[in-house]
Amino acid sequence: MTTILTQAQVTGLLSQAAVAATYPATNANGVLLPDWYFNDDGIPVYSGAEIATRGVGIYGQTTANLVLVGALKSAALALITSPAMTLTVLNTPAVWTGIYDINSLADYLNSTTVQNQFELALYEGAYQGLIDAGVIVGTEIDRYIATFLQPAVKYGVDNVVAWLQGKTAPDLSLAILIAARQGQYAIDFVNTYGKVLNVAASPVISNNTVIRDQVDQAVSQVIDNPRIANLVYANTEAIIASETVAANIASVIGNVLISIPPSNTDDGTFRFAPGYRQG
Repeated sequence: MTTILTQAQVTGLLSQAAVAATYPATNANGVLLPDWYFNDDGIPVYSGAEIATRGVGIYGQTTANLVLVGALKSAALALITSPAMTLTVLNTPAVWTGIYDINSLADYLNSTTVQNQFELALYEGAYQGLIDAGVIVGTEIDRYIATFLQPAVKYGVDNVVAWLQGKTAPDLSLAILIAARQGQYAIDFVNTYGKVLNVAASPVISNNTVIRDQVDQAVSQVIDNPRIANLVYANTEAIIASETVAANIASVIGNVLISIPPSNTDDGTFRFAPGYRQG
């Protein structure tokens, strides 16, 4: 795919997704909570029953996500007849395809590199899916694209289209709206502070390949970076101006006008550093 998003912006979106999927791993004394353990990279990972709602790994990927990237066989979705079955199915080696030597949930949680690679593949797939669905054409402003790309990666292109048509349940609508705003914040953040963080800023031009090491390094520079812990987001005029531009280039799906949701205080926080949510 070829987009106007820079590698730094993609890194910001990934970082946003990672921290939005972060849960406390230890208690007040620094002891790992039940169902948590340190993977081979020394990162705490969760493998308990709440994986059905928390998602899998660093990015909280859904089972549908893992099917899309080829890690799980499609039959896995049919086996999950209720959320309570999610962990049982994921712990069944037979549902894993073996791609990249990932043959079990433990294998996947132990491979940070593969998780990063699959998350990037989801961004590529969601981007193309949004184009195919007519949500974007790929020439819109970066902030506009991110508004739909971020929730499409997490919840699927079909659900984003249904959301735009007002056909999603209230809980899912709220979750998609929050992810859409987080996509905006990630772009605003990188555009404002990218030079300070010195993250890679070359244009992303990909045919299913990316510079993995640079992305991984940039992600590590952003998440929990002490230089961004106390940043306050207050660029209201820029938000309004950006939304006005986006409204002027809004696309149409059927009779549904697509435009950036207005910013407000509903989860209007940076999420790059856990524990430092700036409104």
